[in-house]
Amino acid sequence: MTLFPATQAILDRCAGDDPSEVAWQWESMAAEAVLRHGSSADAEALLPLFLSAPAAHEALMPVFARHGDRRLAARLLEATVDGGRLREDVPSGVLHAVGRLGYAPATSLLWEHVDGLHDVSKDACLGLLHLPCEELRGAIAEALEKHEGASLFPEFLPVLAPKTEDPAWLERLVAWGENRASVDCNGGLILGISLHGGPARAAFTRLLWDARWEACGTGTGSALWTYAGTRVLGLGLPQLYADLRARLHACADPDVQRDALRSFITLLQLRCAHVWTGVGAAEVQPESFDALYSALFTPTADDSVTLTEFADRVFGSDDPLSDEVLHLEAALRTAAAHEWALRAAVSR
Repeated sequence: MTLFPATQAILDRCAGDDPSEVAWQWESMAAEAVLRHGSSADAEALLPLFLSAPAAHEALMPVFARHGDRRLAARLLEATVDGGRLREDVPSGVLHAVGRLGYAPATSLLWEHVDGLHDVSKDACLGLLHLPCEELRGAIAEALEKHEGASLFPEFLPVLAPKTEDPAWLERLVAWGENRASVDCNGGLILGISLHGGPARAAFTRLLWDARWEACGTGTGSALWTYAGTRVLGLGLPQLYADLRARLHACADPDVQRDALRSFITLLQLRCAHVWTGVGAAEVQPESFDALYSALFTPTADDSVTLTEFADRVFGSDDPLSDEVLHLEAALRTAAAHEWALRAAVSR
């Protein structure tokens, strides 16, 4: 069995005399590499390590969620559930993983955790998102109706709205987010809206640029779920940049311009970081880095204003966000070069 080098490095370090000395930061870095480039063999090899000390190896959870299978999901549950609940020392990411792996026998277990603490509820809802949930259709609708219109609620419950197969929930989620929901609790609403597919594109695009939603807020965590929503709906960054340019040209209000450009920069940061959302529907192949660099930073005949120039105009050249755009331009150049090198290596 050939393992990805980062997997072998994790196993080697943890095989030392004192595996507790392995820094969490280092293991999470190595696990991210396995997440991006590993395989089912890596998930299998790392599972015993995780089960030996689940809390210490929480960084491995995304690897299992992405590269595992239903047999691995069954083994995860068998080792981490006691009396119908996760053991206290087990990361709630197990709930997300077993659902994402399509392990239907976990459905009732995940539903029992939806009303748990925030992270537990989030992982349970994201896990259920990947399961059929036919038997929960009525219960999900009832739970949504119970919380509808509240400012605070189980934040990720709305991602399950499409499971009800009631298309009216699209507009109900939009109204909930616009009128009542706290911006500290709207990540699930944003993602839930996007999961309604094509009919949600117009509403999603509106909320993306609407400052009232703070859809790209990093402090609230909503930005990640907005980014996931753009992927679910196939709204690539070049397309969103074209929309942004049109909005900046059409609206002279400096506050509106700053909010819109700040939102786009946040989405670009997430793309450059190659973040993993854990949402299967969001795992479409994104635009290449060289295509993205060309769209954002290369002048064109019809519009010579680049993202760098827009940032200077809107924020001022001395503003930290203008500096951030310069950093992103450099990061995209480097990422494009690495992308080409990887293509060359694969083609040999």
